[in-house]
Amino acid sequence: MTIEYIKDSAVEETLNQQLITLLSACFTKPSDERFKTQRYYNEMPAHRWYIKDSTSNRLVAHLAVHEKHVYHNAKPIVIGGIAEVCVHPEHRGQGYVKQLLEHAHIKMAQLGMQYSILFGRDEVYSSSGYKRVTNFFLMDKSMLMPGTNISAMVRPIPLQGRAWPTSRVELRGLTF
Repeated sequence: MTIEYIKDSAVEETLNQQLITLLSACFTKPSDERFKTQRYYNEMPAHRWYIKDSTSNRLVAHLAVHEKHVYHNAKPIVIGGIAEVCVHPEHRGQGYVKQLLEHAHIKMAQLGMQYSILFGRDEVYSSSGYKRVTNFFLMDKSMLMPGTNISAMVRPIPLQGRAWPTSRVELRGLTF
């Protein structure tokens, strides 16, 4: 099986339907109903990686990346927001998430992103270099509220040479 990359803007209808099928098989909570009709949760990501089964030509694994900014001391930091990570239940346990992340990290470095951020489980993502942080705040667009502290996992992008800040970091707008 090979990993394929596509900019989301180039996704055609056949791939769109395959993404919807895979995402709706992976995300089954009531709040995930949206995946029955769309290939994203809150907003369209910029980049996608996927793996197809060579026999059936079905999508079996997927990962999306949003191009975002977070703010530390009011200064923007370019990040990649990892989203819609899923592996079809019949294909789990084969290291597909780790492989997809490796490919995504290379592209993020090429794009000058300093960190990769996701909302996930330690047991899945820590082996790919992600660490849980407690200083991440979600801000609404008005910026009038103090923000909501949310749990996130962060991985510095290789070659960018920066450690994650120890004080407050803000994501303004929608999560990914």
